[in-house]
Amino acid sequence: MQCGVAQGLSWLVAISPPPLLVGLARAVAGLAFVVWRRRRLIAIDNILRAGLSPTVGGARAMARTAFQTFAVMVVESAIMRRRMTRENWREYVHLDASPEVERSLRQPGQGLIVASAHLGNWEVAARAAAMLKPMCAIYRPFTNPYLDRIVRAQREGEGLRLVSRLAESPLRFISALAHGEIVALMIDQHVVRGRVAVQFFGRPAWATKSVAMLHLTTRAPVLVACAVRVRSLRYALRVVGPVTCERTGDREKDALALTQALTAEIEAEVRRYPEQYMWGHRRWRVRRGPTS
Repeated sequence: MQCGVAQGLSWLVAISPPPLLVGLARAVAGLAFVVWRRRRLIAIDNILRAGLSPTVGGARAMARTAFQTFAVMVVESAIMRRRMTRENWREYVHLDASPEVERSLRQPGQGLIVASAHLGNWEVAARAAAMLKPMCAIYRPFTNPYLDRIVRAQREGEGLRLVSRLAESPLRFISALAHGEIVALMIDQHVVRGRVAVQFFGRPAWATKSVAMLHLTTRAPVLVACAVRVRSLRYALRVVGPVTCERTGDREKDALALTQALTAEIEAEVRRYPEQYMWGHRRWRVRRGPTS
């Protein structure tokens, strides 16, 4: 069933004009917002607790828009896989980065660690960055291996390959950095292992310390990148950094400090584009002070 849906979406994208697909995505998201009560309530509660809306009505409207943004992201990602190439990617994506960051993205042999989040269109962010430097993006695979194989084949592209966070050794990522590649990882989801407690919108949350530990081991520069939607099939790839923290010699303390600094950058981007963030996931699960 899931495999059929994935293949059906691919076929629909191939034969349908983008405006029709985007309109359909918005309609489906509007219906999902009404029907999917649990995710709707989580999104509204997250927005209220983040202080981004003073009223339930405002939070509800923002949450509805975020649902629609996600649906449009799925559709436009599929469209961009077919359209965007190494020759024309700048027609779709504007690189918003300092000269220092742009030089590091273009410098051969310079490995980079990129932290990102479920903001804007993370598929386009990865695909665009891979046009500048080969990228190995760490992802969470689907439980269904057949669906995972189909979706993975569709999502990979020029210079971009997906690496399961469950099946690969950390040595694989160290090797990629040594060969001048980008290693990219989402850092805005709740994790159970290899985590540190950070503040996100003034609330405690667990975050992966993988990015920080990889940096402390390899000393590769760490950037934060997100592709925000400007209009239909047009994006701004915002890249900031390098993000640093003072080394104390205590790896756990340094990992916490760097992860908090990265989380603060993510929060700043979400504050700029709150309607483009995926509010429906349970980001905050720390009820009291963390004990481990």
